[in-house]
Amino acid sequence: MPDPIELEDVDALGTGAVGEPGQRAFYLQARSAEAQLTVLVEKEQIALLATEAIAFLDRIADDYPEDPITLPSAAAELREPTVPLFRARLIGLGFDPERELVLIELREHTTSEDDDEDDLDDPLELVIDDEDDGEGYVARIYATRPQVRAMAARGAREVAAGRPPCPLCDMPMDPAGHRCPRWN
Repeated sequence: MPDPIELEDVDALGTGAVGEPGQRAFYLQARSAEAQLTVLVEKEQIALLATEAIAFLDRIADDYPEDPITLPSAAAELREPTVPLFRARLIGLGFDPERELVLIELREHTTSEDDDEDDLDDPLELVIDDEDDGEGYVARIYATRPQVRAMAARGAREVAAGRPPCPLCDMPMDPAGHRCPRWN
């Protein structure tokens, strides 16, 4: 098992998609002066991370007031190269109150034997496949709250920029047409 990757006080935290709608690959990326970490994630993970990160930050704001600093979502753009180190199966959020940094933990493999259960305690834990060959990579990214808010805004925008949903079945519609199952 590789050692955990720890990125302390990142310079930038970003998310984005590469490719045409319907065939895009989604990434989460953290950069510091010494390193750049890119992780492949699913569209649904980005959507959940965006909504859950904002809700999480709003919940802790009473106990740990934030600076009114805001970063534009352009600060959360991907930087080339977007070659992922691994595919994240689990994403978790945490907060380090001493340093007032948000922790985003990405895991390549699940650690429990209960991968088949549908009722996960953490809504950010999306299981991508059922193969578990080992513990795999673990990355811990420590970012500021404005960086996380910018990443969440960028992620929500990237998810929304995909193919529009069919008004009848909510499945994505291709530009060339859509065979809606509700028309059968």
